[in-house]
Amino acid sequence: MGLFDGKTKNEKKDLKDSLFEPTEKEKVFEIKHAKAIIRIDDNFVRIARKSTFTNVLLQGLDGEKSIVLGQVTAYQLKAPGKTTGYLQIIYPGSQDTKGGVFDAVKDENTIIFLQDDIPKIKEIKDILEAAIIRNIK
Repeated sequence: MGLFDGKTKNEKKDLKDSLFEPTEKEKVFEIKHAKAIIRIDDNFVRIARKSTFTNVLLQGLDGEKSIVLGQVTAYQLKAPGKTTGYLQIIYPGSQDTKGGVFDAVKDENTIIFLQDDIPKIKEIKDILEAAIIRNIK
């Protein structure tokens, strides 16, 4: 018997949505250009992308990537200019991008952004830096 057997369309949607419910003490950032939602709490950085043709091609189907905040060891940041900016989260087992923005946009641990998103990205960067410092101690 399947998880969705005998459920209405709305019940199925509610059940699927419950997988991504906000947690207590969570900060939520919407990066509209990238069609991404970044959620950060005391334990995780969660990156969720909406299914668009570009996102599917570059990073796969929609869903949510959870990164343990205590495992973050570094980040790579490029400000937007002639190309989009990006913030790549680095942790053991992740791949550090060497090919600039063109490789970074394909990485599921990377958040791409435009000029308008800089205040949100700065806040995310500050949270990551605080976590990295805590992880060192």
